[in-house]
Amino acid sequence: MPQQNNTAILDLLLKIGRHWLITALGLAGAILVACGFFDQPLTGFRYHPLLLAVIMLFAVVDTLRRARGWQPILFQQRIEGPLLWTVAVWMLLRLLPQFASHTIVVPAALIAWLVVSTPPTVFLPPLMTGLAMEAGLTLTGRQDLRTLGLNLSVFSLTVMALSLFVWSKAYRHRLRKAIARGRQEETTREYAADLGLVAARSPRPDPTAQEGEHEAASPDNRPAAELVAASFDLQMEMIRQALQATTVALLWPDSKGKELRLRNIASERGDIALGPYPLGTGITGALRQTGGELALAPAGRSCPGLPYYQNNGKVGGVLAMEIATNRPLVATAEHPAGVLCVDRLVTTPWTASDRDFLRVAARKLSLELTMGRRLLSMDLERDTMQQLYLGLRELNGVLGLEASFDATIKTITALVQADFVAITLIEGKVHRIARAEGFQAEHLTGLTFPVEEGLLGQALKFNRSMPAKAEYQGPAPVFSNSHLLKGFHSLLIVPLRKEDGGTPLGALCVAAKKRAMFTRARQDILELIAGQFAVKIDLAKAHEKINRLATTDGLTELANHRTFQHAFDIMLARAERRNSLLCIILCDIDHFKGINDAYGHPFGDTVLHAVAQILGRAVRKIDLAARYGGEEFAIILEDAGQEGGRQMAERIRHEVERLVLSCHDEAVRVTISLGLTAYPSDGASKDVLIAHADQALYRAKRAGRNRVMAWADAEASE
Repeated sequence: MPQQNNTAILDLLLKIGRHWLITALGLAGAILVACGFFDQPLTGFRYHPLLLAVIMLFAVVDTLRRARGWQPILFQQRIEGPLLWTVAVWMLLRLLPQFASHTIVVPAALIAWLVVSTPPTVFLPPLMTGLAMEAGLTLTGRQDLRTLGLNLSVFSLTVMALSLFVWSKAYRHRLRKAIARGRQEETTREYAADLGLVAARSPRPDPTAQEGEHEAASPDNRPAAELVAASFDLQMEMIRQALQATTVALLWPDSKGKELRLRNIASERGDIALGPYPLGTGITGALRQTGGELALAPAGRSCPGLPYYQNNGKVGGVLAMEIATNRPLVATAEHPAGVLCVDRLVTTPWTASDRDFLRVAARKLSLELTMGRRLLSMDLERDTMQQLYLGLRELNGVLGLEASFDATIKTITALVQADFVAITLIEGKVHRIARAEGFQAEHLTGLTFPVEEGLLGQALKFNRSMPAKAEYQGPAPVFSNSHLLKGFHSLLIVPLRKEDGGTPLGALCVAAKKRAMFTRARQDILELIAGQFAVKIDLAKAHEKINRLATTDGLTELANHRTFQHAFDIMLARAERRNSLLCIILCDIDHFKGINDAYGHPFGDTVLHAVAQILGRAVRKIDLAARYGGEEFAIILEDAGQEGGRQMAERIRHEVERLVLSCHDEAVRVTISLGLTAYPSDGASKDVLIAHADQALYRAKRAGRNRVMAWADAEASE
């Protein structure tokens, strides 16, 4: 007997020690702070930083547990976190005395927050601990009475200020609304997940969309889970009244099938245990043994436990049956069924009509659930179509390829949750990755690959989406036989073909890390986007061609006269601003009228094109070569004076002189005369420079043609 008593006492002491260990750690830290242990300088190895780290670790763990929904029950569990944070803050301030006078508001704010946000049983221990540490530091001479008074004043003012704010009517109203909204949203999410009323949802349309483009919010626009829950609540009450029952409860397995939760209930009793409840116990275990339906009356002691009651007495009869969940049609251990349970006080047996009524009610609940899932599916389809509409509208509203790339990728990632998107365009025998974004997209933009290689090459060859079922059996070649995409399980390559089904312009490559991401419906969406994007590519190329024709001479492919005049203004202004050089060269094909008369105008066009090609190859990217008019050309050279211009002109003259063209088996040679002038030595305005270059060209022709003449040289010779 004494040995048993000793064992019981030891167990009691161990239990007390285990429950109060963390609290004792915090109190021990407070005593050390009050005694000045943390006022010692940080030289050599000290134990107080280690103790601070341990206390902060326990405080962080307590905070994380509370954030995940843990509700402390025992007194010491409720005060552990606030006490540890209070002691840790004081420790930190004493370890860093140089900041203590500037950061006294930190412990004051902590104490104030505890006072206004926790009940007295929680905030009083940390508050008393803080006051005790301040008093201990004063008694041990670590701080004077003036500092103590100042600290207590800061604490009091901070608590009063925060209390006045928290107790204000507006704050309390906002806080209650926020708490209620948060709880309702969390409950709705759990309810929807348990009943299978959630799915991968595309984002809602941009809230900045114009008014009237999507439905206005109304009470009937609630999520499907809320509508089903409201309908189930009504039916629970209807069943209770029809069967004169005490309670009607719907127990439903959670989304993981590990426990039952009370999802809907209509009851006259107040001792309801909200759960969750373990599977296979009480009424749920009895239903499995009876084939999914159970009727007991009178219940007596043989009645299996009803998990939703805190006290299981006062039950005269129980009628329960299983309801198929959204998983398999037949309930299994891995996918348990829901339970519709009815109990009442009277002990008379359940009649056949009672059972039939509950079966009909169970089927109706199942149909309501099916209807809710249909509503969800329709809601998702509506969201998808609306997002697709907005995306295609944005795509159709932009000009140019780059803007089209942005709009297309934005729409795709919003609709199909892709982790990788690439757009490739065919350029002869290769396809170039015009844009790549997402996982593993680094350095892909601009790369070229043979058009016939890889899965992408197969998709282009057969002009159809690949691979089959949009599954990526990687690593497998995608862009070429040597280029793989790793880390993906879903892949779809869609050719960019127009509505007429012609030759693809390129391909759209979309990949995701998750499996089975590109369902048939999503593949249809991607093909629709690809078709619209292909039309946009065609239009963008036409737009670029129009822009090019507006600035380019169609015959020679050089800049036209209008572009030359505009570019001359810009380049001359830049030379004036930078105080740099500029050279203007005017060129004219010698005896061009005779060539047209002797060989015809088509051959004359050939001569113009051949000479223009020489000029285009000769100039740098920063220079400009243009057709000035007829057989006359103009060149503007930046950062080049008279000598640089002369070298360029002579090189052009020699290349034209070596040019041999054939017309009717006759070799035809042409020459060119060039006149040049330089800024700023020969003139400061555009008109003067052009006039001087034209005069130099005239003198070159008068001197015998096929030569270069500078305006300054011509002036000097005269």
